[in-house]
Amino acid sequence: MLLPCKHEAQVTKQVPNAIDLLNNMDVSHPDLLLEHDIQPIDYRHGLVFRSAIESIRGTFIASSTTGREGLIGDVLENMRLKGMIADYKQTGTSRRYDFIVVVERDPDYIAALEVKGGEGNSINISERPLWAKEFCVWCHLDGAIVNQPGYGAHSIINRLTNELVRRHKSVDALFFKDILCGTRTRPCPKYPEKKDTIGLHAAPDIFLFPKRIPTLEDPEPPVHSLETLKLPDKILDLFDVDQKSRNEHIWEVHVGLEEIANGRIQRRVMVLHMGDVVDESKSRAWVP
Repeated sequence: MLLPCKHEAQVTKQVPNAIDLLNNMDVSHPDLLLEHDIQPIDYRHGLVFRSAIESIRGTFIASSTTGREGLIGDVLENMRLKGMIADYKQTGTSRRYDFIVVVERDPDYIAALEVKGGEGNSINISERPLWAKEFCVWCHLDGAIVNQPGYGAHSIINRLTNELVRRHKSVDALFFKDILCGTRTRPCPKYPEKKDTIGLHAAPDIFLFPKRIPTLEDPEPPVHSLETLKLPDKILDLFDVDQKSRNEHIWEVHVGLEEIANGRIQRRVMVLHMGDVVDESKSRAWVP
């Protein structure tokens, strides 16, 4: 299992009922629509329902983006106040990374952090700045709860590893944590005694990526560890994860290139957690 957490069935089973209710309001509850000055005949045929849904969706996406960056900002501010990092800065919309993190001074050790949603659809809209000693992505899985967190993680890892081998965009680490972690909707199995109450105090899951970009000459480079990076280890310190428990929060993403027939290349991805293979995939072959 790629991620040990999952959305609770008692919550997800309510989604189809909500869809059915909203889809059929004009037939099932026309009186309720009329109470709100909505004509049942216009609810569907006049696109009132669809327009309302699209408006809500746009508002939700905008607020979700702000919420994601706000949570990461809170994490970095706490790290700064505790002296775990020297400083940080949130960038503007013109940059293809969301935060600059000054991990250490004298000499400067600076990381770039990009914040994304839970399906990986916009992963390619990011760039690793040349000055970054570390480039990390923080993804929130608080999207549609009909998809389990492992589905989103698999999709994001595939997109990131595709960017790695096709566009040579190197990512050092991937973080997963959002407002649903450790709540009734998505209990965290890493905290069995407070799995649905740990909430914001739950540490993120961290996926470590290869140290180098895979090539045919170097088809499966070694994966980073907490010793070869600085920011992931400091974030686990912030969440009070002791040394003996750190492996529970760490995943290794192994990426390999393989030359197959007719000069084509295929990408292989294998994800390990505490020594066990929890996910494997192969890409479509392509001609470099």
